[in-house]
Amino acid sequence: MDVISHAIWGRHLTHGRLNWKLAAAMAVLPDLLAFIPSTIVQLLSGKPRVQIDENSVTSDLPSIAWQMYQISHSLVWTFVLFLCIWGALEYTLKKQQGELLKAGKYLQNEMKPRTAATLLVIPWIFHILIDMPTHTLKFFPTPFLMPFSDFMIDGIMWSTWWIWWPNAIVMAVVWWWIARRKNQRTAAMASIAPRA
Repeated sequence: MDVISHAIWGRHLTHGRLNWKLAAAMAVLPDLLAFIPSTIVQLLSGKPRVQIDENSVTSDLPSIAWQMYQISHSLVWTFVLFLCIWGALEYTLKKQQGELLKAGKYLQNEMKPRTAATLLVIPWIFHILIDMPTHTLKFFPTPFLMPFSDFMIDGIMWSTWWIWWPNAIVMAVVWWWIARRKNQRTAAMASIAPRA
């Protein structure tokens, strides 16, 4: 799926719990970790940037792109990431000597470290899940079981109109639904607020 869709889905999935910028960043990180090093290698080697189209294949990009992609698009490695985040948040909470992580810049309400770690990896996991059926074997198929298996699904390119447009429509509907619920909550709070 395209990077903007990943960012929006990350925001949608964690709305009201995580800062939307952090959620969007976690949703696009799997691609950034694969393609930024690849772009740097291309620039340093003096090669022109590869133009991606429907005829592109994985080997058109430097090999580091595929190497990093296999790690960043693996549910197995994402679980390891979850454990690392959870451990770091438990350590942070222990230093704060509290029972819950405080709401603030990144967390929109207090929560346990495991809950926060789960919310942080949900956009990443959804990135992988949505890429599985929307990438072909020819161009960056999703190695979701690496390093245990190289099984991958031969999906349909996300840029195909009957994949891209329904995705855009569903994202817009979910955005509308989130905004509607937020407005309803605001109206309900205003109705019970004491009048001066």
